[in-house]
Amino acid sequence: MRNWHSLYEILTFPIGVIMLAVFLMGTGNLLTNPAYSMFINIQSDAVLLTAEALVRVGSFLIVNFPLIFLIRLVTRRSGSATSIISAVSGYVTYLAFTMYFTRTDLPTTAYSSILGISATSSVVSSLAGSVRYPLQTGVLATVLVSLITLNSYSASRRSTDYGVFSFMSKDVRCVLRTIVLCGLAGIAVSYGWPYVIRVISRVIRFIASDTTNPINLMLYGMMDRFLGVLNLGTLIRSPFWYGANGGSWINMTGASIAGDVNIWTSQLATGQLSGMTGRFITPYYVLNLFAMPGLLWGLYSIQTDKLERNRMRLYFIAATLMSLFSGTLLPFEITLLLLCPLLFVFHICYTGMLFGVFQSMHVYLGYNYAGTSTMVVTPGTLMELLSYLQYSTLTASIVRILIVGVISGIIYFMATRFYFNYLALDLFRVGDRDRVVKATIEAVGGIANVKLIHSSMSRLVISLYDPSKLNVQKLKEFGSLRVYETKAGYAISFGSASTMIRKGIDQSLRAYVRNVK
Repeated sequence: MRNWHSLYEILTFPIGVIMLAVFLMGTGNLLTNPAYSMFINIQSDAVLLTAEALVRVGSFLIVNFPLIFLIRLVTRRSGSATSIISAVSGYVTYLAFTMYFTRTDLPTTAYSSILGISATSSVVSSLAGSVRYPLQTGVLATVLVSLITLNSYSASRRSTDYGVFSFMSKDVRCVLRTIVLCGLAGIAVSYGWPYVIRVISRVIRFIASDTTNPINLMLYGMMDRFLGVLNLGTLIRSPFWYGANGGSWINMTGASIAGDVNIWTSQLATGQLSGMTGRFITPYYVLNLFAMPGLLWGLYSIQTDKLERNRMRLYFIAATLMSLFSGTLLPFEITLLLLCPLLFVFHICYTGMLFGVFQSMHVYLGYNYAGTSTMVVTPGTLMELLSYLQYSTLTASIVRILIVGVISGIIYFMATRFYFNYLALDLFRVGDRDRVVKATIEAVGGIANVKLIHSSMSRLVISLYDPSKLNVQKLKEFGSLRVYETKAGYAISFGSASTMIRKGIDQSLRAYVRNVK
């Protein structure tokens, strides 16, 4: 668990970049989306062009977040520009080899023109005349390429200047080794990944067998959010949003429209809402407008330092507004997965339950979107919801969504507080809390040496009377990721366990004060 929490420390910066990307994309979409013209009507070409540029920048960063994570992982460990060049070279090599060695009979959603990589010709006769794209393997590519890059970097540092490749510098040898190993990894994944696609395809067929069954919709909701965090959301979304698995509808001209999002968009354009589409979108209005804000303010409420809360208040306000207007769950879900996995599991299960509940209630509210991308769409935003208030046929659904949303916001707020206060440390190993609290007290020089203590969602801040008694090594032995000095005291990163450890030390400190008196 300590190693898992260290990933949160390492990836905090790229998660922040994703949040910035969501903000840019949401701002641009807010200014350019024709569905919002009743609220915002901009005529300036300069503003519209800027907004479109923001959408493109944000979309690129979100779609390619595995590459951003990859660069952060390799630089945190080595701190060398060599590792960055090696990682990027290895990543491109991995994609290229999956493009040429993978099967061509997989679903189209299994491929993606990542970083614009594609092939339209080949000297191999069986590949001639076809367009090929790399496999979309999401964060698996990040894991494989980062491990290979770090291994190659370490090996190049250990190599001598008198080997077979001594005519190359160590940095070039690192890049060469990374490219070779990533190429082999790409070939291996090309032969193994189709089995993963086969399993996902079976799940899709099961869900599509009866999309009116709440259980099927629950499974869809859970798969959608889990695969989304892995950068594989297209695999589950496209068949239902834009394919026949999401239903079909024949418009007044006799044309057949397939896919839940396509049907909703077409019906909305012609004023023919049937009330039977939107089932694959409805829960997003609850998640974005109520659940995520409840989660965010639950995290805010566990911070005990008033100065720190004042400093972070603007961040939580901005994050809440981003959830309301941008409607992208990705950065919040990645944070949950890395910082508090059990809370992430709760979120996945609750999301699935929302899909099932709305299906059983026959409450549907879709998404007006004419594009085909599923990775950078923003369903379930406040502006989208407000735009539907003009349709009297949707009033009942909107009211029920708001009721479920308020309840969900409260549940997320309480679940967040409950997790950090009672479940973060010793859920499966009873007694860990007391052991870690005791070890921490000893490492800071005893309870008599504690002047003041505060905690947030990922760290303790302890002010000591005699800082020379602090034993950093002992803190790390009992799970601390890092220890550093701040103006308020010593910050000790215990991950999500920080709140429980602070409460334990607080109890010991109060008992000590009572005994002294």
